[in-house]
Amino acid sequence: MTMSVTLGIFIYEGTAYNLMFLSRVLPAVGKADYIPFFFLLFNTIWAMALIAYVRAYATQPGKVPLSWHEFVKDVGPALPVVPSTARWAPGKATYCRKCSIPRPERAHHCNVSGFCVLRMDHYCPWINNCVGLGNYKFFLQLVMYGSICAFIGILTSLPEFFLVLGKIFGLDSDMWQANLQITDMIAFVMFEGLAIFLSALLVPMLFTHIPLACNNTTAIEANYTNIENPYHLGSRLANLEQVFGTFGPDWFFPVKPFEPKGDGVSFPRWDEPLGFDDRPIDEEMLQGEQLWRVRYQVRNARPNPQEQEFDPLRTLTHWFTGFDEEPISPGHNANMGCGMN
Repeated sequence: MTMSVTLGIFIYEGTAYNLMFLSRVLPAVGKADYIPFFFLLFNTIWAMALIAYVRAYATQPGKVPLSWHEFVKDVGPALPVVPSTARWAPGKATYCRKCSIPRPERAHHCNVSGFCVLRMDHYCPWINNCVGLGNYKFFLQLVMYGSICAFIGILTSLPEFFLVLGKIFGLDSDMWQANLQITDMIAFVMFEGLAIFLSALLVPMLFTHIPLACNNTTAIEANYTNIENPYHLGSRLANLEQVFGTFGPDWFFPVKPFEPKGDGVSFPRWDEPLGFDDRPIDEEMLQGEQLWRVRYQVRNARPNPQEQEFDPLRTLTHWFTGFDEEPISPGHNANMGCGMN
């Protein structure tokens, strides 16, 4: 029902602005020359907001992919898994008690959707969908374009709004060149009131989520205080690219990012761990499970002596010397005892 009300308001705003304000009110006050410019300005932003709304509602917020479940099964106990708490846990998989499986970092269980959502931000009743990795861009565009559309509607029609109020209350003006039906005036006043309501609803969300996106933080993570935000990449542009993809014209349109950053399973951090040969991780060099192994610090399992291939010569040597050689794990440094990488 909440979604139906919101969508109904959007549609009414577009219809009333075009059919009442542009077609009836502006000609009545002698401002017909403004109609083409106002029509193009308002309807462009209104269409962007409406498309962003539909995309935010219809787009999957980001289910944990099957490849992650296969990865968890393959690495087994070598994957560090920690309990789910209201704390930053970079590079750590957390255990979902409801799904009974480990999930990627920054993923949370949505009680309404019934599954874990990658980079979950919150559940939004206005779009009847959870907001996560898959549709966060559309949600931000909805908030931005919806706010801009409301402001355009208010600012372009505010003088006529006061004139119509005066006409309704019997304070006629010499500016009127034609009479308006009372139904037209009431519909126009309703448009103005709903535009004010939309701006009051969207502007606080705008001032909440834009700073969050600029800091690469979700609404859930904004409450974490155990450490500094590990996902802040040093600049607003780099942080926004985690949501909108590589900067380009697609930033301004309600479409999927042309060049998305990351896969939602692992995320770059300001203290990015070192990869192979002690070199910084390069996402172009390491992708998929290779990148996950490094970022999640998957331990190299020590080989089980019982599972080693039978070697008769080694067995005979051990029998004569009485020395039971301990197997050495890959990458083991003899000067470091039994340590593992």
